[in-house]
Formats: sequence, C-alpha cells, structure tokens
Amino acid sequence: MSRINSCFLLLALLSMTPVTFSQAVSFSPSVVQNLSQVHADFNSDGEEDFISSAGCSTNGFSLVLSNGNGTYAPPVCYAVPGNTIYAFAIGDFNNDGNTDVIVSNGTNHFYQFLGSASGKLHLQADYVTQFTIEGLAAADVNHDGRIDLLFNCYTCSNDTNLHVWFGNQDGGFTIGPSTPMSPTALGYLSVGDFDGDGKADILGRSCFEGGCTYQVLYGDSTGHFQAAAPFSDTVGYTSYDLNGDGKMDLVGVPYNSYVGGVTYSNQVKVLYGSATRTFGAGTITLKNCTDSGVPIAVSDFNGDGVNDILVVEASDCKGTKPETVNVLLGNADGTYQAEQVIYNGTDTELLTQPTVLRANRDTKPDFLLLEQQPSTTSQPNPQILFENTSSGNFPACSAPNHYTGITLCAPNSTVAAGSPVTFSIGASNQTAGRKVEVWIDGKKMSEELKHAFSYYSFLDASYSLAAGTHNVTVYSAGWDNLLEKFSFPLTVGSSTCAPPSSSGLNVCSPISNSSDDSPVTAWASGTVTGTIARMEVWVDGVKDDSTYGVNTLKTSLSLQPGTHRFDYYIVNTAGTKWEKTVYAYVP
Repeated sequence: MSRINSCFLLLALLSMTPVTFSQAVSFSPSVVQNLSQVHADFNSDGEEDFISSAGCSTNGFSLVLSNGNGTYAPPVCYAVPGNTIYAFAIGDFNNDGNTDVIVSNGTNHFYQFLGSASGKLHLQADYVTQFTIEGLAAADVNHDGRIDLLFNCYTCSNDTNLHVWFGNQDGGFTIGPSTPMSPTALGYLSVGDFDGDGKADILGRSCFEGGCTYQVLYGDSTGHFQAAAPFSDTVGYTSYDLNGDGKMDLVGVPYNSYVGGVTYSNQVKVLYGSATRTFGAGTITLKNCTDSGVPIAVSDFNGDGVNDILVVEASDCKGTKPETVNVLLGNADGTYQAEQVIYNGTDTELLTQPTVLRANRDTKPDFLLLEQQPSTTSQPNPQILFENTSSGNFPACSAPNHYTGITLCAPNSTVAAGSPVTFSIGASNQTAGRKVEVWIDGKKMSEELKHAFSYYSFLDASYSLAAGTHNVTVYSAGWDNLLEKFSFPLTVGSSTCAPPSSSGLNVCSPISNSSDDSPVTAWASGTVTGTIARMEVWVDGVKDDSTYGVNTLKTSLSLQPGTHRFDYYIVNTAGTKWEKTVYAYVP
C-alpha cells in the first residue's frame, strides 16, 4: 500500500464548480485533507470514513471520521509498533455491528482494533503468526456468517502461501488452511467471485516497473482454494463487475510507463470473468490516451442501470498536460459513449488513484481523486472529493447508516391494499456490495446486480402478488456472499391489521429495519387472554398513544430524523401485558 500524504488547500481548486453534461452527469468537487483509498463507515452516520497510513507524527495510522454534513474531523491517531504500515483489513470481526480494522506492519504480528458506534477504536489484540504478514484481506470464505482473515507475504522467500484464519464469534481467530501461491503474484489481495458460483475467490496482484502478475484463487466455501495459473500483463487491472453479470471482471490500462520511456495507450483493457474460470478479453477505445497505469474506476454514475467507466487521460497521446478525469457512459448494448471531461488537472500534477465511495447519504456513487506531485517538488499531494450531483434514475432507498444491514423503504407496512407491490431496498455489506434479492413464498422474484458501489447495493422493483398473506425474505450480499437478510409477512388485498391467532401482538407498521418519512404510521393489533383493557405505543421511551377496549391501535407520529424505537403493548383487565419492539429510521 502506497503512503498517502495529507494535502493542502490550493487556491486554484477553490474556484471549482460542478461540471454538467446533457447526459445528466455532474459532480461537485471540493478539496479535502487526510483522506485515502481505504474507506468504510466507522461511526454509523451513513457517510464513509477513511483509514490512512499517513496523517500522524507517531508510528501507526490515522482514522478520519465524517461529521455527517459533508465535512471531516481531524485525524485521530492510533499507535502501532514499527515504522511502516503495510496493509489494512476491514470487517466486523466480533459481530457487534461496528467496523473493526486489522493492521499489518511487515512483521509476524497483526493488530486488531475493535470499533464502536461512535467511531472510536481500541486495540483489542496483538496476534502473532509463524509468518510475516504484508498483504491482507477480509471475507467470509467458509460461509459460516463470520468474517475471516487472509494474508500473505510478498518479501518472504520461505513462505509463498495464502493463509486463512477463520473468524470466531468473539472476534478471535482459528488457524485455517493455507494455499500455495505463485511467488510472483504475492502481494495485494482483493475479494471477488470470478466464476459466479457464490463462493469467495481471491485475487493476488504484484506490480513492479513494467507490469503486474495476477493469480486468481477460486474458493470452495471451506477456506480452501484452487489456484489458477498466474499471468503477467502490462495492464494495471482493478476488480469490478463491469457488465453486471454477477462475475467479477478485471478492468485497467497499461502499466509500462517506466520501461524505455512512457508508453501511451488509447484503450481500456477488460478481462471478463466466466463460469468456466477463464477470462474473455475485451477492449474499449478512448478518444485520447492514458499513461502510467492509473487505475480505472467503475460505477453507474448517471443512474441508468449501466456501469460507466472513470478514466484519467492525457490531453493527447504524447503526454501533454493537463491530464483530465473523464467518464465514459455505458450503453445497454455493452458499448460506451465518448468521454466527458469531469475535471482538468494542472500543468504540473499527475492525476492518479480514483476511488468510488459513499461520501453522503444518497444513492449516487461519489469518488475521491488523489493527485501525484512531480518528484521535483516537495509539496504534499492534493486530494479532491467529487460528490455526485447527477439527476438520473438512481435507487430510491438509501443504504443503512450502519456498517452492515438492510433498509426497507417500501413497502412500509405488512399490509398492502392491492397489487402490484413496490419494493425499494438499500443494503450495506462487509465486502464490496454485490446484490440484493427478494424472495416471496420461497421463490426468487428478482436479483439486482447492477446497482452497487463501494460496500452498498440497492433494489427497486414491483411484483404482482395474489391476494392473501405471503412470506417475504430480503437478502443482500457482498462479493464473499456473506448474507444479510430479514423476513416479514405481507398481506395483499387488505386494509386491516389482523390480530395474531394466539395471545400477543402483530405490528403492521413500521416494519422493523424500515425507513419511513415523517409522519410515521404506528399500526398494530393484538390478542389477549380474557378481556382487553388497552393498547399503547411508546417511541424512544415516551408513551405516544393509547386505545381502550379495542385490539387495534393506529396513529400518525411526527418524528425527528434518526433511528427510533417503537414499543407496542397490549394489556388485559387482569394486568397481564404482552409487548413487541421494532426499530425504524426516519431520513
């Protein structure tokens, strides 16, 4: 992992204004400080935070938290022994719903920092292995619902293995199997599913002057891997599902700028993943040329359900400055439109490392750009955050303001008056977002693979359903296929909240985990033994409404934004009480 320096405010960048095109692509750029490529939501505010090996004077790493309003707090520093941070792995290792981080420092130790809802980390453990740890990744590779740790060493002559440590429920680890890797592919590790079988695969990548070596290790859901033959290329590939088929692809541009002078290319190279565990090659022609193997970024930037390509190009194929950041909008037939310039660099800086992320709480992919200063200057590298202001058909339901989970924006009640029924879902996962599925009565109704970026994935759909009660389950998964899910009953063709057949409560609204605009409908019915006395609904510990002598309560509540707790009670005349609790979010 390259060391990322903090930036300073450049007067020329302060005048930047949103760039807009007729095809509804626009971004609002702003200068930021201390951000990096490693990101996740550490403080449960719905905006991603940043981990960096820079920004602190002491040995260790910095965590930059979002303030929830588009700005960022100063770096908080955490000490780690040694002089160099080699890699980070992010996951919820102790299953408490908060984001944790593991750090390697190029020794046989790795350091586990557990997270909290406030974003504060604490050093939980210092683990010692038999091997030096440099490359790190986190994924559920044995499908037990717990995040595992994977690591290798690219400077070790006596260890060329991919090592797996299985995660335990309490945050600890059990040593798992090891898989031999090609020595030339040891290094950076990333998670994907290159053959689309639902089992986590690992990509090993090692780049030096002149090119990179890659090796895919295909997982079997037990922690073992089948290592494919390594291959070398003068292309710096990054993993994305470019064509939205549920199989991870490799997308990049040539990386041979240091050999015999700069070589420019007017093509984006693609290796498409397939069920046969082979890659199909493709090319996308550019108007101008790229240089230096600057990584490609992929996402649906204009909200049309087709992935687009973000690429850095020189002004011509001779390296003339300034370099530009361009978007190639994807078409439904797999072709791409001509580049649209999103940002012009300066005459002296080299644009590099675009990273797609969630900088705010909407459903539009944003990106962070690092600018590399020439070696002749000592100035720090600038950073620019591009917030997406496009007005396309983006997903309707924002992802949860938590590291993992599912938010249901529609339906917002377990009772639907008629068919079709609209579903709108946002989800967040521990690895890069891959899909959302809706199953009704044991049948998969649809699977959305194309609306995903960073850790997030989304689904909007309508289903024609027969009158009656149906069992609904919503699933979401990242690229390791660790499933998030929740279930609820849905009664179609009714306007009443039916009481349960035995003593207890049936809450029809809000649905637990749902996102509901204020005012929120609180709706429940109940059944008691004996004679009913009253029903009550309490919100955040305060009683909001009561009914007497009837077994149904329905009221409209004006609530402030945030997550709220709804406690429903039904009481009989003998004083026996039944209760049920749900949580819902007001955006």
